[in-house]
Amino acid sequence: MKKIILSLAIVSLFASCRSSLNYGGYNQINQTQTVLSSSNFNVLGSFKGIATEKIVTGNITNKEGIISQAKTKLLENARAAGVELIGSRTLVNVAVDLIETKKRISVTISAEIIEFK
Repeated sequence: MKKIILSLAIVSLFASCRSSLNYGGYNQINQTQTVLSSSNFNVLGSFKGIATEKIVTGNITNKEGIISQAKTKLLENARAAGVELIGSRTLVNVAVDLIETKKRISVTISAEIIEFK
């Protein structure tokens, strides 16, 4: 009886494992590779987004919101220049500068958009 239970446990253990057909994870369709021996990307431009808000209360708890506003403005500036994040394009060298005083908070995001070949 013990041998039957042990063999059923081992069979169920191996039966529950399966291999994945997608090695990229998260069901990625567009996969790119970074090859350091040659340049496999084009730099489409450098862009900047700035968001400034007046602080009404004593502390500001939504710094992520103003960072999101600055990133939205960065993408709007890129779109105005004719560059959109589609296909194998991505943001690189992203820098977030946050300046906070007693009355005002200002965020500047700068980044470059590249496209993989």
